[in-house]
Amino acid sequence: MRMYVAIAVACAAVVAGTAAAQDQKLVSKGQSLNVKHKCSMCHAVGGKGGKIGKALDGVADRYDAAALKRILTDPQKEFPDAKIKMPKVAWAAGDVDAVIAYLQTLKGSPAK
Repeated sequence: MRMYVAIAVACAAVVAGTAAAQDQKLVSKGQSLNVKHKCSMCHAVGGKGGKIGKALDGVADRYDAAALKRILTDPQKEFPDAKIKMPKVAWAAGDVDAVIAYLQTLKGSPAK
């Protein structure tokens, strides 16, 4: 019986480690996309970047993943009254999920 418990614990650790590695890969991809699409021209992260849009620090505290997906896929629809329009990006498959994974790692105070 102990052997089965030990095997189950070992398998759970391997799965958790693999999931964490996959999550980190997704986060890294999202961070790269943030750079590629020049999000920092308008949005700051950690005090660095533009001040046109709200800072991205703590954005996951303000919006859940579904809201972030709507914002990233059709920002003009989500913020029709914005004075400066966030550009609509033609994301490749999986890119929005990667950016969301990255945004969810940004801790900090919600932007004012």
